[in-house]
Amino acid sequence: MLLRPDDDVYRVDAVWLGPQGFTLPWSARYSAYGIWLMLFVAILTVEAVLPMQVTIPPVWELVVTVLATYALTGVIDHDRSVGSVFQLLAIEVRSPRRPPARSVVRLDPARVRVREAHHVQ
Repeated sequence: MLLRPDDDVYRVDAVWLGPQGFTLPWSARYSAYGIWLMLFVAILTVEAVLPMQVTIPPVWELVVTVLATYALTGVIDHDRSVGSVFQLLAIEVRSPRRPPARSVVRLDPARVRVREAHHVQ
């Protein structure tokens, strides 16, 4: 059974298609442009702090930023904001984990088979 949302407003994304008369070849929500800008500046800042080289134009930085924005906006919608996604990530990272199960391994040297070494002369 297909359930439709009760409010048709939530089915429409606020999308900027480009300047009037010149449509962009992609469609992105308004929030995606802000997320992209924040991620791009963060990546360039990390590269400036670390001893890394930034090429002009910053091709790899643009690619990583676009992919990260695409992944992040796939999670974000009208019910889940950017702040709540980062808060969820922080809670997941800091949550207590069950210690891994440890198994005791006992080796009996009497049961280890040893072959004679073949010497090539």
